[in-house]
Amino acid sequence: MPAGEDRIAKLSQRFKTHAVGRRAQNTRTRERHSLYLDAELVAQANKAYKDVSHQLYPRTVSKSVFWETILSYGLEHLTELKEAMAKEADGADVPDA
Repeated sequence: MPAGEDRIAKLSQRFKTHAVGRRAQNTRTRERHSLYLDAELVAQANKAYKDVSHQLYPRTVSKSVFWETILSYGLEHLTELKEAMAKEADGADVPDA
């Protein structure tokens, strides 16, 4: 085997030995998701985030923690939210007089 091919074979050997049984490196608990939300609602939430961040100064709150806290609170209060959603759905069907 020529020296160049021998060198390439030795270098590629390292990829063959590590591929099997390697533990996953990715242990992230956060993932990126795309949601289509009402622009006005997002603007209100962004303003609320800035206000809360200002009120909690010198502590820092990331936007992801802000959103996770709001979502967690909502999930803990689904009963009340379902009632609000039902009222919103009932009102959406009725045209303005």
